[in-house]
Amino acid sequence: MPPEIDTVLEWQFRGMNARKVGIPKGANPLLLSKPETGGLSFDMWLVKFEAWCFGWAIEDCFVTA
Repeated sequence: MPPEIDTVLEWQFRGMNARKVGIPKGANPLLLSKPETGGLSFDMWLVKFEAWCFGWAIEDCFVTA
């Protein structure tokens, strides 16, 4: 598996766990370290940020169902 896939899965898992313990979606920890828009560091940050949100949303489907 490419490292990017590992990173996505790790951050999805973190988002799922955050939802399980009641952390709100707006409390994504990556919001505290947002780099300047553009460039590789921003692109990797965005991948992680979106993966966390997606993991949170997946778990939210189970919690609110």
